[in-house]
Amino acid sequence: MHRLDPTEYHVPVMAQECLHYLNVRANGTYCDGTLGGGGHTGLILAQLGEGGRLFSFDADEVAIHHCEQRFGVKAGDRSKQPILIHSNFEHMAEVMRTEGRVDGILLDLGVSSYQFDHHERGFSYRADAPLDMRFTASGPTAADILNERSEQEIAKIFYDYGEDPQARRIAAAIVNRRNLAPFRTTIDLRNVVVTVVPPQHQPRSMSRIFQALRIAVNNELVRLEATLASMIPLLAPDGRIVVMSYHSLEDRIVKNVFRDHSAELTLLTKKAVEPQPHEVQTNPRSRSAKLRAAARLL
Repeated sequence: MHRLDPTEYHVPVMAQECLHYLNVRANGTYCDGTLGGGGHTGLILAQLGEGGRLFSFDADEVAIHHCEQRFGVKAGDRSKQPILIHSNFEHMAEVMRTEGRVDGILLDLGVSSYQFDHHERGFSYRADAPLDMRFTASGPTAADILNERSEQEIAKIFYDYGEDPQARRIAAAIVNRRNLAPFRTTIDLRNVVVTVVPPQHQPRSMSRIFQALRIAVNNELVRLEATLASMIPLLAPDGRIVVMSYHSLEDRIVKNVFRDHSAELTLLTKKAVEPQPHEVQTNPRSRSAKLRAAARLL
C-alpha cells in the first residue's frame, strides 16, 4: 500500500472555525466522523487531556492505514488516542452505543485531497482512471451506472445530484456512446461531455457530472440525512455537532435536519459559515465549504 507523508493527504478546511464551534473540553469525548488524512483529528487531539477520548471513523482502508502511521496507533485499539474506527460514519450511533454520550461530533463531507490527487478511483475528470468512484470496495461502480442504467435514470442522476442543465443531452450522448463500447475510464466519460457542452462551460459541467455520479454510487444524500438524525441522540447536554458540506444539496440536508430537530438542538450558526478569503487563496478546495453547527439542548 502507498506510504504517505503526513502532509500529503488533506489540508483541514476551516480548522479554527471547527475548533471554535466544537468547544473542545480537555476531558471530553469526541467523534471525527470523516477521518481522511487526520487533519481535523490531529487538531482535536491536541486540545484533549489525559481523560479525553477521540473516536475517528473512516471506511477507506487507505485513510486508516495512513492515520495509523501518522498517530502511531492501531485501528480499533481503545488504549491509545485517537481511537481509529474502520467504518463509515453512518455506523457511528451503533459503535458509540456502549461508549456513553459524546461532547462533540465533526463531519467534513468533502472528498479528500488524496482521493482527488491519486486517481485510482476516478473521482476527478482531470486524469485518466477507472470509472469507479466507490468509497469502499463493494457495490456498483460509476461505470456500472453509465453502462446499465436507462437514459432517464442517468439524466435524473445528473439533474438531481449535479443540477446540470444539460443533464438530458449528456445522458442521451452516453447511451449512444455505450452502444458502441462500454464506459471504462474517466476519459471515456469526459470525451462524451465535451461533445455536448460548449467549451466555456465544460469545467463546471464536468465537475457537476462527476459529483452527481459519486453521490449516486455511494448513495450519499440518503445516507447523510438518516445518519445526521441518528447522531443527535448521541450528544450530551450542550454537546456540539459541526458539519461541513461542499455543495448545496448537502448543505440543504444539514440545514433541514437541524431545523427538524429544533426541539433538541439550538443553532450556533444562524447561516452557513464560509471560509475566509485568505484560506480560499491558500487552499482553493475550501472555496465551496459551508459550515453549520448546533448544540444539544440541556
